[in-house]
Amino acid sequence: MIRCITSEKETLIASNCEVDRTKKLSKEKQLYCPNCQSTVIFKPGNIYRSHFAHFNSECVVTNYEPETTSHIKGKQILFEWLSKNYPDAVVQYEVYIPETKQIADVFVIHSGEGMEGVRWAFEFQHSPLSSKDWENRHELYQSVGIQDFWILDKAKYMRFSKAQGITDARNRKDLETAIYNESGLCYFLDLSTSELTIDFEFTTSYETRNVRGINRRNPYTYHSPIIHSFSLDQAMIRMNEEFMHGAFVFPELISRMEPRLSFIIRKLMRKKEEQEALELKEKAVEKKKFAEKEYGQEKTDVIWQFMKTNKEALTEDVRYLQPQTFFEKYHELIERLLLDIQELNIIKDSEDFTKKILASLIYESELYDLTLLNEQGALSLEEYVMAINQETVSLVTYVYETYKEELEKLASMHPKHIERELGKINYSLTPWESNPTAVDYALKYRRLETMEEADEYMKQIKDKIINYDPFADMKW
Repeated sequence: MIRCITSEKETLIASNCEVDRTKKLSKEKQLYCPNCQSTVIFKPGNIYRSHFAHFNSECVVTNYEPETTSHIKGKQILFEWLSKNYPDAVVQYEVYIPETKQIADVFVIHSGEGMEGVRWAFEFQHSPLSSKDWENRHELYQSVGIQDFWILDKAKYMRFSKAQGITDARNRKDLETAIYNESGLCYFLDLSTSELTIDFEFTTSYETRNVRGINRRNPYTYHSPIIHSFSLDQAMIRMNEEFMHGAFVFPELISRMEPRLSFIIRKLMRKKEEQEALELKEKAVEKKKFAEKEYGQEKTDVIWQFMKTNKEALTEDVRYLQPQTFFEKYHELIERLLLDIQELNIIKDSEDFTKKILASLIYESELYDLTLLNEQGALSLEEYVMAINQETVSLVTYVYETYKEELEKLASMHPKHIERELGKINYSLTPWESNPTAVDYALKYRRLETMEEADEYMKQIKDKIINYDPFADMKW
């Protein structure tokens, strides 16, 4: 490890501490791991870089990467770059994060204008790490709102195809592929030159070779452009203000990187939408459980349908209101809905012709609509439906009273024959009942606009169906 604390809670950095004083503190066992508080010893840089190591025990924090020279150097390069480029931020080595029980190689807490509270964890990866373990660690950081930057040791992780005659084709392994697919970019650091490589776009080409008499078509993956490595000093972290999400970029390649950066933002948007949908569902279920206690299961089924029908309109209240407050706000509408459902059943069971018209003009699913309930106000369901459909009720009543005899004749004829013949005139006048009555035929006229239109259709029905003589045009 690069960082330790003294018995006086002073932080020491191995690369720039006062060597003689630190040796003395180490000998007196006055140096401690900042995470597990156990004693550490100072190992000054003779052959290897200066660092601290646990004295005689393993740290209780288990996700330390082995402190090789490469790992120490990688952390130091990142620490120095971050300290230089973000002087307003708190930049620290090897910080234990209690929320995730992880140690970040370099941890950054921003305080500059527009970046207040943004947290970054930088991990320099030198030793082997499975894609599954990376996913677990990445998800832990994400779960607490910390953006994690994974910088791979280029000497260890960037590999190229060894196929004869093939140059620049990458041999990508699980870890870098997983990082690229999930985060949108993959970074490599050359420790000998402090050169950063940013993977952001790949292409695949195919080459056919004859192997023992068999043509084999092999894919080869290339980064486009081939040159995508520059000094770390030339890099910058570009921030998206909506998500406060950062990405390493090179000014020389920014135009080429734009499609990939846009892809990352779209992915963040989808993730945000999925998270919000999950949170909304949890809040809705919370209110459903509350309703079950307050109203019972039967009424809760109605309330749940009301909430689903008006999901968009109720979203903010479902998300932010407490259950008690939510049901206080919608109590009157819910009670009106419950009464409307009861009243609709009564209307449907009635033999009164006007009520039959009203029953044909509204479906139970419509009763759940928030707009309808608000418009209804203090009116009963029958009064409301009558008020908004007065002209339609008058039209159907006119048809039934004026043409009752004709409608009864239709009802007395074979339904399939009438269905076929009505379809030739206007299929919307065909009842869906298997054995329609005169009332059923009359109710279909609710789809028309005027009495004149109804008269015209009835004339055609009398001429072409009721009074039609198939032998009238035959010549003897």
